[in-house]
Amino acid sequence: MTPLLLVSAALLAMLGGALLLLWRQERSLRYVRQWGWSWILLALGLGGGPLLQDLFEPGAARNLQAFAASAAVMGSQLLQLAGALDYRGRRLRLMQWLPGFVLLMCVLAALGSREMSQAVLMGALVLGLGALASAAILWRASQGLERWVSAGFVAVALVHATGPLLDPQGRSVITYSLGLIVQTALGLGLMLLSVSRAHGQARRQAERFTRLAEHSLQGLVVLQDYRVVYANPAARRMFGHDPERDRPGETALAELVSPDLREAARQRHRAVLADPQARIEWEGPRLGFDGRLLHVRGLSSHLDWDGQPAELLVMVDDSERQAALEALRRQALHDELTALPNRNFAVERLQQLTRLGAPPFALVSADMDRFQLINESLGHAVGDALLQGIAQRLCAELPHNATVARLGEDQFVMLVEGAPGRAEALAFAERLLALMERPFAVDGAELFVHMSVGVALFPQDAADGPGLLRAADSAMHRAKARAGATYAFFDAAMNRAAQARMEAEQALSRALEEGQFRLDYQPKMLAVSRELCGFEALVRWQRPGIGPVSPAEFIPAAERTGQIRALGTLIIAIATAQLRQWLDRFGRLLPVAINVSPLQFEDPEFVPQLLAALERQRLPAAALQIEITESAAIGHVERVLPQLERLRAAGVLCALDDFGTGQSSLTMLRQLPIHAMKLDRSMIEPLPRQDASAVVQATCALGHSLGLEIIAEGVETEEQAMAVEALGCTQLQGYYLSRPLSAERATELLRRFVDLHPPLNS
Repeated sequence: MTPLLLVSAALLAMLGGALLLLWRQERSLRYVRQWGWSWILLALGLGGGPLLQDLFEPGAARNLQAFAASAAVMGSQLLQLAGALDYRGRRLRLMQWLPGFVLLMCVLAALGSREMSQAVLMGALVLGLGALASAAILWRASQGLERWVSAGFVAVALVHATGPLLDPQGRSVITYSLGLIVQTALGLGLMLLSVSRAHGQARRQAERFTRLAEHSLQGLVVLQDYRVVYANPAARRMFGHDPERDRPGETALAELVSPDLREAARQRHRAVLADPQARIEWEGPRLGFDGRLLHVRGLSSHLDWDGQPAELLVMVDDSERQAALEALRRQALHDELTALPNRNFAVERLQQLTRLGAPPFALVSADMDRFQLINESLGHAVGDALLQGIAQRLCAELPHNATVARLGEDQFVMLVEGAPGRAEALAFAERLLALMERPFAVDGAELFVHMSVGVALFPQDAADGPGLLRAADSAMHRAKARAGATYAFFDAAMNRAAQARMEAEQALSRALEEGQFRLDYQPKMLAVSRELCGFEALVRWQRPGIGPVSPAEFIPAAERTGQIRALGTLIIAIATAQLRQWLDRFGRLLPVAINVSPLQFEDPEFVPQLLAALERQRLPAAALQIEITESAAIGHVERVLPQLERLRAAGVLCALDDFGTGQSSLTMLRQLPIHAMKLDRSMIEPLPRQDASAVVQATCALGHSLGLEIIAEGVETEEQAMAVEALGCTQLQGYYLSRPLSAERATELLRRFVDLHPPLNS
């Protein structure tokens, strides 16, 4: 009998727990919570009464047990009735019902402490009447599902009635067997009823919203997780969708926003989701599905959509007004003869780039040689036609990253973004001169044009727009002083920033020769247990007379100067020597990961040298691991993939570092021979926020499906550590667990680990 009683009580508790979980999904359904707790209290009352009675002798302990059991039973009935009334939109008047329930509870407790058979009879009566009352309340709903649930309550009442009839002590096997069946069916019915009610409410709300939204003249769009989950007819018309035939469904935000504005749109989306009071006005270009470029003014605000935060955009198409403003702006910023941007545009653009601290770029000034001779001999009309032909050729054949402007008369200027250094600018200047080698057909004649080209680089040659224009003009005039079409670079004294970079590059060579580099070791910990499982080796440069130099400065310098290979070789040598020392001292070791630049993979000797270093130190291949950033792996996959496959075949494992900052695809992740993904700190920092947790959980699920270790780096707090462990990360790394340690301190940490986990042969 006892096992059946336990099963019955456990099942009631499980059904109650299921209802509570259902309520957590939609907290407005209070009756679901009330029924959930009612089932749990009923499990405690039915199980705690007959089941525990024999454990206590008559006295205070039995009285307390009887009181607790009766309190649970009466509380269950109270919540059961409250849930039924709340389902019908009514409230249980607690102050009216509570005295009666308390009285019944006391009666049950008194009977239970003296004569269990009478308590069982009274309890069955109370439970049966309560079930019948709930059945009557739900029966009045007059719908099919409510009628079935009401019948379930009637069946429950009948089962309660069989208790004292079949066994005065309420321990009838038949009663509990029937109870198992009926309570299970009723619990499932209540779940179905609750889900049906929730769906009905959601459907009615959606219908109201749809009726309001579909007649609005303003575009209404709902964004959730960077995707369009709703767009009203006005919005669909605005973006080029037929409101009757063409419904876009879940459209990605990236399909509506130009690439240069996506990050701003994403930041606004995150801000709106995080703040229920947010109201952000904005305007800017958007992409129509029919290929049109729109100019939209909008208001973004917070909205709950399907129980999750979303962004509501209220928009109007402002394209016509913007087109009129753009026409006026074009007249002010463009040259009428060539339709190229004019000096005003060039100056304004240079001010924007230099003021915002844009990436390095080149400014190229080009002046036609002896253009005045063409005007004098063939006339200004021919000269104008020649200028138009030059402008057309420059626009058609120069790279897309070059903005061509006419400064005046026969002088052009080209703003070459994405040309970070002298080599790129040199290639551009040579291409520009090559474009002028073909003649121009003007007014029935072929005219050959020569240009003198001057090049200035930002930020080396000047830090502002006027300074760059002066530098480019100075270089152009120097080129004019030479014979033929040629170019010249501005060669004024380097500014302070460029001098510092050159000095650092020179000092880098000396540092490599003198061994000024060392390795620190940041521990990696297993999730949950927080036990040490490995290290990441981090290179440090203590420059004499200067102090510590950030890796963010000397690593790019090493890559620019080609010294990254020598630095990488040094890092491997230091790491393998340290591993050998640990193995000799402790008889075991944990793997050490080193960061590898994609430029190192260009060297065909990289893999043989790494394996040779391991062999020299008589180390197993698994002792050394490599880490390569996601962007580097994807951007240089043709060079990286073969090398990684050779390392994997040799037993050297690889981790994909800074995952979440690049654009890796599922296919690429599957192809790369990696054993771990390291989640970038930008994914960990916002935890345990719900949106961030969803991203990390999805990433962990992806990694686990590929059989990968998931390492969370940048763990700064216990809250973040607990979050990533719960979401599926298998290893943790960050300042909260341990800062990077010197070799001596890392050795001490490893010693403590080995003391707790000695090698098997010790």
